[in-house]
Amino acid sequence: MTNLSKLLRQELEEKYIIHYGDVQLDRKAKDHTRKFLIGFNTKQDPGAIVETVIIPEKHRSTLCISSQIGCSLKCSFCHTGTQKLVRNLTAGEVIGQYMIAAQRSGDFPIQDNSKRVLSNMVFMGQGEPLYNWRTTSKAIKILTNSEGLAYPKSKIVVSTSGVAPLIPKLASELGVSLAISLHATNNDLRDELVPLNKTYPLEMVLDACRQYSQVMGNKGRRITFE
Repeated sequence: MTNLSKLLRQELEEKYIIHYGDVQLDRKAKDHTRKFLIGFNTKQDPGAIVETVIIPEKHRSTLCISSQIGCSLKCSFCHTGTQKLVRNLTAGEVIGQYMIAAQRSGDFPIQDNSKRVLSNMVFMGQGEPLYNWRTTSKAIKILTNSEGLAYPKSKIVVSTSGVAPLIPKLASELGVSLAISLHATNNDLRDELVPLNKTYPLEMVLDACRQYSQVMGNKGRRITFE
């Protein structure tokens, strides 16, 4: 940052460090899907490792981000559901996943008038993002800040298993897109597949989706049902 004095830059270099996380694995599949395993302070916390994935498509590339280490929801079809919830990630750790992927994809440092390689972002990795609401909302506000990374809100999707009370806030506070991890269209089956349904049954989830749509209005954010 050459707009800062040399003395200040020297002091910042001596006292602070920018560290996005430790990349423990960076591997591409045959279809060019790219998986990162990223550790956060693993010397003190060996289990603090999350998965971040770049999913390439013909006209776009999507970054799948984790919000927790492990998960507490125990959805029957999800491998992360077999793991215990270790802890919530911090906003810095969520953003660190993006920064590592962005640097290795050529999206950072930001170039004027250049098209982003990572054109889309989904909170569909490890964990339930709405059970880590403070981190999820803080990270998205930082990512989309016009004076920073300025990531488009319309290109961010938050996926939830159905934490109904917080779904409308994705519209009112963040303005991002919504995906519902549905997996069944009746409560009896969904109770088995997604145990959270016993707390927030389909009727509550769909009502929250209606509230989300009303707040978003004509901003064009569709709801995806997975």
